[in-house]
Amino acid sequence: MTTIKMAVNDEIETEIDNDDDANVVDIAIIGAGIGGLTAGAILNTLYNKKVGIYESHYLPGGCAHAFDRVASIGSTNNGTASSSMKFTFDSGPTILLGCSQKPFCALRQVLDAVNQSVEWIRYDGWGMIENPQQQQHQEERRWKCELGPDKFQQGPLLKFGGPDAVLEFEQLRTKTKDLTVGIDIPAMAMRPGSSALIPLLKYFPTLVKLLSSGPEKLTGTFRSYLDGPDFVVTNKWLRDWLDALAFSLSGLPASRTSAAAMAFVIDDMHRDGAGLDYPKGGLGTVIDALCRGVEHHTTNNNNNSSRKRSRIHLRTHVDKIDFNSDGSKATGITLSNGKRIIAKEGVICNAPVWTLRDLIHLLNNCDTAEMTGSFLHLHVAINATGLDLTQMEAHYTVMDRGLSGNAGIVVNGISDGPCGELNMIAVSNPCVIDPTLAPSGYMVLHAYGAGNEPYEVWEKFRNDRNSPEYKQLKEERSAVLWRALESVIPDVRDRIVLDLIGSPLTHERFLRRPRGTYGSATEDYLKDGSTPISNLVLAGDQIFPGIGVPAVAISGASAANAMVNPLRQWMCLDSLKELGRI
Repeated sequence: MTTIKMAVNDEIETEIDNDDDANVVDIAIIGAGIGGLTAGAILNTLYNKKVGIYESHYLPGGCAHAFDRVASIGSTNNGTASSSMKFTFDSGPTILLGCSQKPFCALRQVLDAVNQSVEWIRYDGWGMIENPQQQQHQEERRWKCELGPDKFQQGPLLKFGGPDAVLEFEQLRTKTKDLTVGIDIPAMAMRPGSSALIPLLKYFPTLVKLLSSGPEKLTGTFRSYLDGPDFVVTNKWLRDWLDALAFSLSGLPASRTSAAAMAFVIDDMHRDGAGLDYPKGGLGTVIDALCRGVEHHTTNNNNNSSRKRSRIHLRTHVDKIDFNSDGSKATGITLSNGKRIIAKEGVICNAPVWTLRDLIHLLNNCDTAEMTGSFLHLHVAINATGLDLTQMEAHYTVMDRGLSGNAGIVVNGISDGPCGELNMIAVSNPCVIDPTLAPSGYMVLHAYGAGNEPYEVWEKFRNDRNSPEYKQLKEERSAVLWRALESVIPDVRDRIVLDLIGSPLTHERFLRRPRGTYGSATEDYLKDGSTPISNLVLAGDQIFPGIGVPAVAISGASAANAMVNPLRQWMCLDSLKELGRI
């Protein structure tokens, strides 16, 4: 018999102190996702601000949080007594680039800036499995997407797409190269609003290149590089691959994914020294590092006394944002228990854009952004006895109906393809490179469909999650996830220690994502986090550059910098450069 318990991080505040001073902060931040934590770490560590972060969930990290489960394993066949074992799972992002070697992504830049470190494990690519168990009576196909110069081009691209695909891909990389020059501008140089250009002047040559490319190209979609006028991709296999790559980034096909994001990925994956990064101990170690940045305790050098700590408050739901009498300035927030938090300098909102209307009637169109699809998750812990992990990849992408999908399936007038409903399944197999996530002899896996599970299938069970029908639907819809796991470990079901199925309703409930959405469509990204209220700033994946860990780290850094004047930001950039942290 297996029983499951939940391990919760008790080191972070879980409720508001009664001390009046705890209810007065410089900056109040709504939401402890990566955007909110990034902003809080920067404000606390670099700008010496007292920050309060208020998070509804019992764990920080938002969509990127990690969680532990403790399983008590019953008596074995030989009469051995039961034992309790802890397993660590990632809830969301499982592939990161630019964290262990330069050029560093925005997340690593922020960690360096706030003087926090994470141990990174590098690996060279991920496995691809098409038509597992010969779905649709098509031949199963297995191959590897290996990073680095010419690995992809002279491997799967040439084999499956042919010489024309290789030529088109190299031409596409050349055409989009100018969109990648922004990597030379650090995340700490970002700020929203009318003063955004001031810190960018420190990087004038790069700024000129960016502006010469045209702002509409940088903030627009990749469509003009697929269908013209900038470039036209004609090779069918390459188009399918670009759609699959885009879908893993945004939950949308390439034509609707950010051009800047696509350009960066197809450049970064195939450069000298390219590789993937995994944080040792799981993604939770990244969240822990950001939390340390938020709650790092400094000393006032003038009187050698400690200033009041910045804190993260979990299980603390924000009911509304408060304003002065004429509505021109944010003055704080009110919690769901009625307690008011005074924010002397401003408020940063890391909540999803669709919840803004509940917090304040801020923008007429604040909740009209198109929502991408939702998630289906399967977390499992298994007995790994007899498995050879050296023959496995740390990550797989399983295309259940093949990269091109099933041409006979049409949903809402759209033919099946890489982005089709539950076609692309990610399988994170991190114990291959990080055995610390599970006890010796065991391993964890996480299979999920990101952005390709329709919420409508589940909507009728919103208020009936304990019904037999809901549980049955979870079993039915997760069959594709089990099939993906079985394509990696055929007898995975026989090895189960614990398994957890998460539906779009789980995603909606625990992460407070309306309709369990992956995020907003690229066309509906807000251009930056500025609002009509000067001291109210937005952060998160609804802000350009959008969805993804590096992208939300940029939005968090930008929001933090908005809370200080450009001169102080400029001086901070100088200090970071002198310290070698930028």
